Amino acid sequence: MFKNKPNQLSFLDLYSHIKASALYKPESLLGLFNKFIDLSNYIPSSFYKAYYKYFGKHRYFSLESMLLCFFVQKILKLNTLTQLRAVLLNSYELRSFCNLHGNVPSISTFSRFRKIFASEIQKLFQNISIHAHNISIQQCPELASILIFDTTGIVPKVRENNPKFIQSLLKNTSKANPELSSDKIYSLVYSSLPKTANANSNIRLMFVNGHFCWALKFAVITNALGIPLALVPLFDSDSPSSDPLQHKAISDSKALIPSLETLFSYLPKNFSTFIADSALDSHNIYSTLKNSFNFSKIVIPLNTRASKNTTPTSDPNIVISEDGVPICKKFNKPFKPEGKCQGKNRSLRFKWICPMSCYKDGKRICSCPQPCTTSKSGRMFYTYPDNFRSFPGINRNSQEFFDLYKKRVAVEQTIYHLKSYMGSDTTQTLDHIPIFSDFLLSAITYSLLFILAHNIKLYCSKLTIKKLSKLKKLIA
Repeated sequence: MFKNKPNQLSFLDLYSHIKASALYKPESLLGLFNKFIDLSNYIPSSFYKAYYKYFGKHRYFSLESMLLCFFVQKILKLNTLTQLRAVLLNSYELRSFCNLHGNVPSISTFSRFRKIFASEIQKLFQNISIHAHNISIQQCPELASILIFDTTGIVPKVRENNPKFIQSLLKNTSKANPELSSDKIYSLVYSSLPKTANANSNIRLMFVNGHFCWALKFAVITNALGIPLALVPLFDSDSPSSDPLQHKAISDSKALIPSLETLFSYLPKNFSTFIADSALDSHNIYSTLKNSFNFSKIVIPLNTRASKNTTPTSDPNIVISEDGVPICKKFNKPFKPEGKCQGKNRSLRFKWICPMSCYKDGKRICSCPQPCTTSKSGRMFYTYPDNFRSFPGINRNSQEFFDLYKKRVAVEQTIYHLKSYMGSDTTQTLDHIPIFSDFLLSAITYSLLFILAHNIKLYCSKLTIKKLSKLKKLIA
């Protein structure tokens, strides 16, 4: 997408180097951060008022210092506040980076900060997301116009998530019902599992991350660059179900609209393409995305749970599949797409040709043994995009659809980065508010790395990979 001179460092290359620096050479990253990022530019005024009102004028630590401490925690992947405080106490360089002169905040100070100022941390995340999204539009307008939705769960260390808890239930149920098969034992145990964790009723039983667990569920929305634009807690939006796939579909579909409304409360509706997995395959969702949120293309694979029989047409030899493709009933083969047709004063329609036809010497020839027409080029058929589920602004069988859906990996990579590399999946607290704040702080750190890469590229336009490597060695 970006044309550079030989050995010239592109924006996305620089971003990958910054992320690698965060993972493997955090000490060099801090020097770059100090030089190119001013955190106070992103902190909302309400955060200053709330923080200084709580701690008063005799505070020991500034708001920027507290936030920089959490930035260090995420960069170094320090799983506990105890580890964070120990590292700060033993590193003069890190204390200087965080502007801690003398004392280091106590564990209780860090803990209270995440719980008391959760709403302000969310506003900070939104401010940084707006800035990161504007950079995305400048650098990669095509990728920035794509919105990707997914859900994930953070699994706290509650008693119910201990494997011994399930094993004991299975063992006791098996002893009480020796005549039942193993699959019925599992089904019986699942139906009797508690719906919420004993330690916190917001930690609910759900099917997330590929397995059953007691977790706090979140909706994550990114653009195709993987920049987190919205993190929405879904503590109360799930409905219990005996079918895990149906469970996920119900909860994801309920989470979508509130999540988009949250996102567009601070970002304009300037996205053209929406991408999500098949859990959101629903007629109502398609119409809402098109009419309420102005998406022109919706890339959601069809889900078998929502599929019906093929739709008949006026031609007894042709039916329409769920994805809008004509099917030849004689040979059970789909018609081949031939592009769009739209003449003057004519509605948009899609042209399809006989599955037995092929091009030879620039002419289309049909080799069907039971032709439906006397035309040598074979049967042609037209469909109209009146059903937005079958025609979501893009042909479902086109290469463009498949290429766009591959970009959904961006949100999965971002979620993995936030949870694994920045330690949001190893939280020790059982309180849902600090867990949400911790997840937001991971997303804030991730977005700041993106902004840092942009600022370095902006102020060092002639920066090369070789010069960046030398710069990192000097700072280290």
